[in-house]
Amino acid sequence: MSKFDLCVKSGSYTDRNGNEKVSWENVGVMMDNGNGPYILIKPWINFAGFPREDGRNHLIVSLFEHKDNEQRNSRQKDDDFQNENYNEDKIPF
Repeated sequence: MSKFDLCVKSGSYTDRNGNEKVSWENVGVMMDNGNGPYILIKPWINFAGFPREDGRNHLIVSLFEHKDNEQRNSRQKDDDFQNENYNEDKIPF
């Protein structure tokens, strides 16, 4: 079963290295069970609340390959500990 996260750009920020990054909000998931693709949207998402460029009537929803929470958490931990500018504020104790 293929699975994709549906994400909308919710803003941008500057990281500690001065690079502009995009903030993404996960709004649902697209799956395919063999009978065709289908989409599950989080019922509390209000698409009217996302920023759009002036004059645009549409919102772009991007698809990203789904990674389970364990993969995301382990990758983030590895990135944190390998970063020479490790931020002690991320330590949970």
